[in-house]
Amino acid sequence: MKISKKILFSIAICGSLLASCDKKQEKSSELFNQALLQDSLDLYKKLYTEAAYFSIDNNENARKEFMPTTVEDVMAQVIQDFTALNRQEGGNPLLPQDLGGISKVNRLSVINHKWLIVDFYSDSFVGEVLIRYHYNPEGVTEFQVIDTVLY
Repeated sequence: MKISKKILFSIAICGSLLASCDKKQEKSSELFNQALLQDSLDLYKKLYTEAAYFSIDNNENARKEFMPTTVEDVMAQVIQDFTALNRQEGGNPLLPQDLGGISKVNRLSVINHKWLIVDFYSDSFVGEVLIRYHYNPEGVTEFQVIDTVLY
C-alpha cells in the first residue's frame, strides 16, 4: 500500500497541531494550579492572621509594655515560672485538681501583657483557665486565676 506525500504531510501537520495543543493545555493547567496554590496560601495567611489577632506576637501595644526588655525574653521567663508550678507536688495550684490525679497542661497561649489562657486535662475532665500574670523582672512572675471552664 502506497501512501501519498499529501497524506503524510497532512498527518505530520495534524500531529504537530495536536502536540502544540497539548503543550498549551499543559501550560494552562500549570497556570491554573499555580493560581489555586496562591489562593490557598492567601486563605491560610488570612486565617492565621485572624487566629493570631489575640496574641502577644501581633499586639504592638502589649509588646511595648515590656520595653526595653524584649518580648521573647519576658515570655521565656513567664513560661519558665508557670512551668515551675507544674512541677510542684500535687500539680499546678492554678489548675483544678482531680481526685486521685493531677491536671496537666495541654497548651498555653499568651494573649497580651497581662493574660494567659491554658488548655488542660486530667483523668476526669478537660478545661481552660484564664490567668492574669504580672511579670516581675527582679523575681518570679505572679499568677492569678481569673476564670475556669470545665468540660
